[in-house]
Formats: sequence, structure tokens, C-alpha cells
Amino acid sequence: MKNRQAWIVALATIFAGISLALVQNKVAPCMTTLISAFSIDMATAGWLSSLFSLVGIVVALPASVILNRFGPKKGGAFALACAIIGSLVGVFTNNAVVLMLTRIIEGIGVGLISVIGPSLIAMWFPESRRGLPMSVWGAYQMGAQAVMFFLGSTLTLNFGWQGMWWFALAVCVVALVFYLLCVKSPRPEDSYADVESTEVRISEGIKSPFTWLISLVTMLFCVGCFGFVNWIATCWMEIFAWDEGQANMWVGFFSIGGLVAAVIIGAVLNKVRNRRLFGMIALVFYGVISLVGMNLPNPGLIVVFVVVYAFADAGFPCVLWTMAAQTVNKPELAGVAMGVVCVGFNVGILLGPPITGAVAEAWGWFAASVLICAVCLAATVLLRLVRLYAAADDAAKS
Repeated sequence: MKNRQAWIVALATIFAGISLALVQNKVAPCMTTLISAFSIDMATAGWLSSLFSLVGIVVALPASVILNRFGPKKGGAFALACAIIGSLVGVFTNNAVVLMLTRIIEGIGVGLISVIGPSLIAMWFPESRRGLPMSVWGAYQMGAQAVMFFLGSTLTLNFGWQGMWWFALAVCVVALVFYLLCVKSPRPEDSYADVESTEVRISEGIKSPFTWLISLVTMLFCVGCFGFVNWIATCWMEIFAWDEGQANMWVGFFSIGGLVAAVIIGAVLNKVRNRRLFGMIALVFYGVISLVGMNLPNPGLIVVFVVVYAFADAGFPCVLWTMAAQTVNKPELAGVAMGVVCVGFNVGILLGPPITGAVAEAWGWFAASVLICAVCLAATVLLRLVRLYAAADDAAKS
């Protein structure tokens, strides 16, 4: 019964994460339409998307305080409310500045759920069984990206850019209803990470060097990962003489493959004892695959590459959220650990695309692929230094 309740909470939380990720990813598929509708330049349009990374950096640590003071149910509901209010105001505006402000409001919601979601799963699942739910959680961004890119053209053609806003808004409303009905905290004596404990000292979690170390590892991975994903379509357009639609289609398949891979990896993680080693292998694997992807000898290998890349892309994120809560020596500090890791996550998203693009423009795609591989290898070395704590009472509670 307890396991069933844990999965109900996890699935409602994951659905909330997906709905907020739909809000985050609604700009890219209708970028040209937004540029035309608001008469803005490409740089301004780019900020409509990248603002989320900046907001995520600012919100990450305060999110752990909100989680501790108000609990995951109220905190998650507030996150969804931010997205709903921001989307509702945004869909009726014809002013670029107002739209930008609504994206900041929405970004607060995404920043909060990025910390609250994995913390809530950590509360309901012991370390030995977190692999699968955390892996599914880790794929929520992939799922949202796939949905928005595949529906983007239809929604925009039929309803303009507002179609993307209305769709994400509707899903958020449904997610809020499910969240309020299904999500609750376990009893303190049954919690595997009592992040609501009044005895939690946020400063104690922030001082953990291992948490900041894994945050740095996460930042390096995201520099490489988001640098690759943002530029691989452009790379293939140049080396294979493809049009934009053909290149983007294959990139869209990354997300679908990543969802399947995440479920498989999550099931495997529940049986893996040395998750740090698993994460190190995943980082090396991603570095090598990205090196291959930007230097494919012919387009005939694209199908094989997409399948293999899906597992490389899902590998480290799946193990990351499972390990993050173990970088603090008290389970109740898990929420703080998630906040610190989210700082690195968002910094990497912010830096990856411009750095990779600058290297590619100056020295070519091979140099860009070497950069991505190098940062993943550097992350692998740093992950070796991360210490993971095991909750002493997990076995008894299981």
C-alpha cells in the first residue's frame, strides 16, 4: 500500500514537472512567429527562452527554504500557479516587455519544481528504490521538448503563437488539480528524507562540499549536453546539406528515444550498487558519442546514432537525481542538495550553447565536439571525488 501511494505521488509530481517544462519549452518551436508578431530581433527572442536559466539559478536555493517552510504540496502548487498566471497574462499581451516579465513569473515556477520534484520523490522512496522514479523524473524535460516540437507546427499554424501558450496553460491547470488531489508528504516516521523537519538547518546543507562538487559536475555536463543539442541540427545541415526541417526532425527523435532509455536505465539503477561509477561511465559515454555525432562520416548512420545517443543523453541525468540526495550526511537535507545541484544545472544550460557556438564558429565542428568531450571527461574526474552517504535506516524502513 505504501509503495502504491509512493508511485501515485511520484507520477503526479512528474506530471507537474512535465507541465511546467511545456511552459519552459513553448518558445523555441514558434520562435519565428514570435519575432514577427512582436517585431523583435533574434537576441530578444532568445532571451524569451534563456531567461528560465537565469531565474532557475536565482530561485534554486530559496526553493529549498520554501520546501522546508511550506512543504512540497504547497510549494509545488505555488510553482504551478506561477506558470498558470504567467501564461494567462502572456497569452493576452501584445507587448514584448510584458511577455518577458511573464516569462520570469513562469520561470519561478519551473525553478521551484526543479527542486521540489526530486525532493518529494526522495521523501517517498528509499535510496535502494529511487533509481526508477528519479530516472523518470530526469526525463521530464525530454518528454516536454518532444511534445512541443512535434505539436509546435500544428498549434502555431492553427492558433498562432498563442496556441502554444494555451496548450501549456491547459496542461498546467490539469496538473495542478492532480497535484492537489494526489500529492502529500509521508508521515515523518515514514519519510526517507524529511525535508520538512523543523530541525533542518539550511546552512548545514549549503556547506556540504560534496553537494557543490556534484553541482559543478552537473554544470560541466550541461555545458556539453546543451551545447550539443542546440547546435547539432546546424552541424548536420552544413555537413549533410540538409534543410532545417530534416535536421530538426532527427533532433526531435532524441527526446522520444531519451524517454524510453530513461525508463530502462532507471530499472537498471535500482540494481546498481555503485551509482557513482555508473555516473562516471555515463559521462565518458556521452563525451564519446557527442564527438562521433558532430563528425558522422555519412547520413546513413543517423538512425543508429539517434538510438545510441538516447541512452547517452539519459544516462547521467538519471543517476544524477538519484545521487544528489546522497551528497549530504542527513536525509532531511535532501532538498537543500537538490537546490545546490539545480544551480549548476541552470548555469550549464546558460553557458553551453554560446560557448559551443563560439568555438564552432571560430574553429569548426570538430573543435566544438572536442570541447564537449573534454568537459564531460573533466566532469568524470570530479565525480570521482564526490562522496555519497547512505541513509542508515533505509534497510529497516524498506
